[in-house]
Amino acid sequence: MMRRGAVFAVFLCCLLLLGWKSGNPAIATGYIDPVAGIQAQDEAIFASISFQMADHGDWLNPQFLRRYAFWKPPLLYWLSAAGVKLLGHTTLALRWSSLVAGAAACALVFAWAWSETGSWAIGLSAALLLGSSRLFFDMSRIGLTDGLLAFEIALAMYALGRDPKLESRFGLLVFGGATGAAMMTKGVAGALPLLALAVYCVIGRERPRLKRIAQAAAVAAIVAAPWHLYQLFVHLRWFWGEYVLMQTVVYGAGSPPQISGESQLGFYFRRLWLLDPPLLVAVSIALAWFAWTRARGLRPAERVVLVWTGMILAAVLSFRYRNASHLAPVFPALAMLAALAVPRRAGFLALTGALILFAVKARAPERPWGLPFGPESVNPSYAPLERYAALRRGNDLILIEPDDQFYSACLPLASVHYMYQDPRSTRPRIPPDFEYLGVLVTAPDFNRLSELRPIFEGRLHKFGLNSGAPIATTIVARNEDEIAEAIQRHPEADFFAPAAWAARDGGLHWQWPAGNGDSNRVFLLSREVIQRP
Repeated sequence: MMRRGAVFAVFLCCLLLLGWKSGNPAIATGYIDPVAGIQAQDEAIFASISFQMADHGDWLNPQFLRRYAFWKPPLLYWLSAAGVKLLGHTTLALRWSSLVAGAAACALVFAWAWSETGSWAIGLSAALLLGSSRLFFDMSRIGLTDGLLAFEIALAMYALGRDPKLESRFGLLVFGGATGAAMMTKGVAGALPLLALAVYCVIGRERPRLKRIAQAAAVAAIVAAPWHLYQLFVHLRWFWGEYVLMQTVVYGAGSPPQISGESQLGFYFRRLWLLDPPLLVAVSIALAWFAWTRARGLRPAERVVLVWTGMILAAVLSFRYRNASHLAPVFPALAMLAALAVPRRAGFLALTGALILFAVKARAPERPWGLPFGPESVNPSYAPLERYAALRRGNDLILIEPDDQFYSACLPLASVHYMYQDPRSTRPRIPPDFEYLGVLVTAPDFNRLSELRPIFEGRLHKFGLNSGAPIATTIVARNEDEIAEAIQRHPEADFFAPAAWAARDGGLHWQWPAGNGDSNRVFLLSREVIQRP
C-alpha cells in the first residue's frame, strides 16, 4: 500500500509539473521539432477534428474541413472530444490526455525502476530524467498522438518486463490491451510491442509460450480491429487510399517530402543529442556497464528494455518520413536503461543529479534541451482571425498563402478555404487523389466551380462521402495573376492575405484587422459591405 501510494504521489506531482501553464500556449504554437523550430501544425488539425466530433457527432468517422481524415485511428480524437464536452473549446480540453499519459509514463518508470533496483531514489531519478527530457516534455503538453503512444508502449513493455512469460492474466491483458490502444492511437506504429515481443522470444531465456503470444495478439486485435474493419467495410476506397497507401506506403516506405536534407541516422542522432545530452550520456554509460558486468547474461527486465529501445530506434530509422516527434516513445526506455545501471548504494547520488539537471533545464527554456513552460512561438495571425470569427459572418473565408498552421480550421467559421501559390503545371498525385475528388482545385477551376461541382459531388459520393462541402477547400494558383482573378471573380467571399496585397488594392479596399497594423496580414471582407475608412 505504501508503494502504491508513492506511485500515485509521483503521478500527481508529474501531472502538476507537466501541466503547469500547459493550457496557456495557443493551439499549434508548441514545437514538434525544437531543433529546427517547427511548430506542431498537426495539433490544429487534430483539434479541428476533435471539435467536429464534440459539436456534431459522428465519432467513428474523423473529419477535417468536412472531409474524411483517416491519417490516424481515432483514440486521441475521442479523448480530446470528450475533454471538449466536459471543459469546452479550450486548449486544456484538447491536451488533457497527453498530460495524463505523460504523468502516467513517469509514474510507471518510477515504479518499474524501484522494483528492479530496490531503491525508490533510483526510481524517482528515472522519473525525473524522463519528465525533464525536452521532447517527451513537449509531447506531453500538446494534443498530438506521440505522448499517448509513448505511454501505451511503455505500459506494454512494463507488463512484459514484470511477467516475461505473460503467465498471469493481468500481465497478458495489460500487454495486449496497451498494444491495442497503441494501434488505435497511431496505427502500425502501435504494433511495435508485438514486434518487440517476437524479438524478445528469440533472445530471452524466459519467454512466453506460443499460445500466450497468440492470446496477447488476440487481445490487441479485439481492441483495435473493430474500427479498422468498420472503415474497410464502409469507406473502403477512402480509408485504403489515405490510411494504408498514403500513411504506410508513401510516407513509410516511399519518398515523402522532407523537412531536412540530413540522412536518416544523422537527423535522429542529432536530435537525440541536442534535445537531451545528459540522458544520452547516461544511456551510453549504462550500455558500457551492462557489457562489462553482465557476462553471464542480462536479467529479464534488462533484456526487455534493450529490445524496447532497439525496436523503437529501428522503426524510426526505417520509416522514411523524418519527424523528431517519432522519437517520443524511446525516452521512457532510455530513462529505464539509465536507471537499471545505477548501483543501489548510489541511489541518492543519482536523485541529486536528476534534481540538478531538472533545475538547470527549467532555467534555460530557450535552449534545445531546456524546459519551456510558456509559449514556444507566437503566431501573429491568430488574434485577427479570432476577431474575425467573433463577427459571425456567414461568408466563405479564403486564406491566401496562409501562415496560421490551420488554426482557422479550429474557429467557428462558416467555411474555410486555403489558397496556395504553386507554379507547377502538374503535382504528384498521392492517394486519395484530392484533385480528382475536387477537394483540391486549381484557381481557374475554382472560378467555374458551379459548372464542376456536380462532377466532384458524384466522385465524392463514390468514395462514400455524400456531401459537397469539402469541394475546393484547397485552391492552387500558378501565379499572383490567378490569385487576383479569383479575388475579382468571388466578390461574395472574404479573404485573408499577406499585407502586400493591400498595395495592389485596385479599389478592393483591404483593411487591417484591427485598424492598427498589428498583423502582417489584411482582410478583404465581401465588397458589398466593405467601406474604406
